Amino acid sequence: MGKPEAPPAYTSGPPEGTSRPYTDTDYDQPPPLVGDEPVYFESADPRGWSVTINNRFWTDGFRIFVSKDSAEKFEAFKNNPNTHIIDLQQKGIGVPLFKAINPLNPVTTKFLTFRRYVPNQNGRFDIDKDFYIYCQVKKKFHMGYNTYVFDFTPDPQSSKANFQVVMFAHSTLPICDYKYKGEVHRWIDESYRRKFKTYFQVKFGFKHSVLRPGQPSLVDNWDGHSDKLDKGKPNPYLKSLFKMKLNPSARLAKPEYYGERCTAILGEAESYFKLGYGEVRIDDLYNPDPDVDYESIFSMHDDALVLVCVATVLKRQKDIEEDARRRSQ
Repeated sequence: MGKPEAPPAYTSGPPEGTSRPYTDTDYDQPPPLVGDEPVYFESADPRGWSVTINNRFWTDGFRIFVSKDSAEKFEAFKNNPNTHIIDLQQKGIGVPLFKAINPLNPVTTKFLTFRRYVPNQNGRFDIDKDFYIYCQVKKKFHMGYNTYVFDFTPDPQSSKANFQVVMFAHSTLPICDYKYKGEVHRWIDESYRRKFKTYFQVKFGFKHSVLRPGQPSLVDNWDGHSDKLDKGKPNPYLKSLFKMKLNPSARLAKPEYYGERCTAILGEAESYFKLGYGEVRIDDLYNPDPDVDYESIFSMHDDALVLVCVATVLKRQKDIEEDARRRSQ
């Protein structure tokens, strides 16, 4: 038996191919970790969420819960007349976090619309009424990469809170990059790694990483406004795109793709039961508050909500690719 493949490194060392070490002046040091980095389909750290993305019928989108237990409570609460259920729902327990809706028009640029649920504080939760549009996502196709534009509305009463995230997904390399709050975030598709094949029941998986300043990314060629990249600017990820596409190993995740820390992962379980489900593991690594109830939808801050929306887009794209493969067989 051969030596098992080493997992990608998460270090603060220099990028591959450079000799200059990073120093404290190169980037702001993150606060001390108070939790462990997430692992595919293992129990969540006490400080974090194991968000469940329930697969539903293709045209009906996904219902998203802060945990599998929350999804089960939602089903149990539906026909329960007990009045204490209302109190739990008003605290954000046993209600869905999002519903991600697929567009009915197959040629539209619209990709997903996220309804965020807000429990009724005057009565029982009504899934058909107690929500607002939290995020709308559009997809644009380009040569060598695709662009996903996320328009967030965190507060429907204040347009000043609105913000946009533009994510660039490489067509060959297993990287999806975007800028958020001044940092470059990357989701790395680990599905093609030999090590990944050993994970039981997992169809595909992505790992989220925050890149170090100066680490190459697709957003290096972004003007900060449009949905396109400037291919005239040198970038190791945008050169020799045709040659890259012919290289079978190009889809493999490499150590240099990862940043200094991991805060979330996305995995999809095999559909041995019902329609299967996706899981987004998010560890609240820098939150020292011991009293957070992670079973409540109110526990999720904007940073975590953005991760869930991006991960759901990645999941839907994987579903589309899988459906296309099945039809071609």
